[in-house]
Amino acid sequence: MLSFQNKNSKMLFDSFGRIHNYLRISVTDACNLRCVYCMPEGKNIVTPKNKMMSADEIDKLASVFINMGINKIRIT
Repeated sequence: MLSFQNKNSKMLFDSFGRIHNYLRISVTDACNLRCVYCMPEGKNIVTPKNKMMSADEIDKLASVFINMGINKIRIT
C-alpha cells in the first residue's frame, strides 16, 4: 500500500517507509516473459481488449501519479 508521509509531501511511501518515485504501466497482459508477479504458473487468463485501458486513460493515470510525486514512468 502506498501513501503520503504527510499532507505537504509530494512523495509516496510504502508501509515499510520506502519512497516510491517510479511507476510501471503494462499495456498488455499477453507478454511472453511469464514473470511471476503478472503471470503466475497455472494462471493464463488474458484480459479482453475491450477491458484494457485506452491511451487517454493511461495518460490520465500517469498524470495523477506525476502529481503524487512519481518522476519516472515505464510503459511496457
